[in-house]
Amino acid sequence: MAERNSLLMKAIGLCILALGLLLVGFQLVGDGFESLETVFVKVETPVTYRFDKYAQLLKEFVKESSVDYAALKKSPLLKESMKEIAHISPAKMINDKERLSFWLNAYNLIVIKECADKFPFKDLRDLGNDPTKRKFTVGGDKFSLQTIKSDKIEPLLNDNFPEEIFLMCGGAMGNPAILDHPVTPEKMDKDMKAAAYLWVIDPGNVAFDRYKGRFDVGPFLQWYEELFAKRYGTAIDFVISFLNPDAQEAVSNVTIIKGFGLPFNWTLNDYALKKQIEKRLEEKVKQLNPG
Repeated sequence: MAERNSLLMKAIGLCILALGLLLVGFQLVGDGFESLETVFVKVETPVTYRFDKYAQLLKEFVKESSVDYAALKKSPLLKESMKEIAHISPAKMINDKERLSFWLNAYNLIVIKECADKFPFKDLRDLGNDPTKRKFTVGGDKFSLQTIKSDKIEPLLNDNFPEEIFLMCGGAMGNPAILDHPVTPEKMDKDMKAAAYLWVIDPGNVAFDRYKGRFDVGPFLQWYEELFAKRYGTAIDFVISFLNPDAQEAVSNVTIIKGFGLPFNWTLNDYALKKQIEKRLEEKVKQLNPG
């Protein structure tokens, strides 16, 4: 009996070992296929680049600073846009502004791709750890959203122009809104200021309560607070710079509590969802103000 139990335990142990080796094999095969995919990509290294397919996608499916994901999923433009960035490398682009434009567009496009692939859903947290694990081909190499953000975009951000961060769209309503055209060096300055303004005037991102003596900003700026230090001192001072003189004076009062007290809005920046939220708010206002 003891010998039989010993043989059974050895058999179980061998099965567990075999299963582990099999899983490792699958992982190696998967990594091999992923590497092979990039081997067959013909890489171009232009000194400047404009995104034709992505521009069409944005023009057709970005509505009121949100994405019409239901319609986008039926279009070939998303797949064509991903093919567009797969073979273009920014390695030889003429300056940092060209490279930053390229990586911002690549990042924003991949965010749209991530959301479209999982749509329908309502909360960006439903993506889980996809942004750190799932990889996409850009310029013949594989990148996750996280590596593009930390290794490509953030090193190129100019601390004299922190508004550049508002051109990086994360897919949630608490993030900066998506543009209806690609980022370009020529329009970057104008677009980043307009995007910053749209973010600041959203009551979900900035709130001033005179009665409670509070001025609160959404946590998106807290995540990038160091970026605003050189030019504005703090991210909150940056937001205050948008206010009219009377409001600036009121908020600057020493008794006003200033902080990042607003919750981040993780709701997917989807056009239909946005319209539903706006409709509910309108109905609520009517109920509070009948007639």
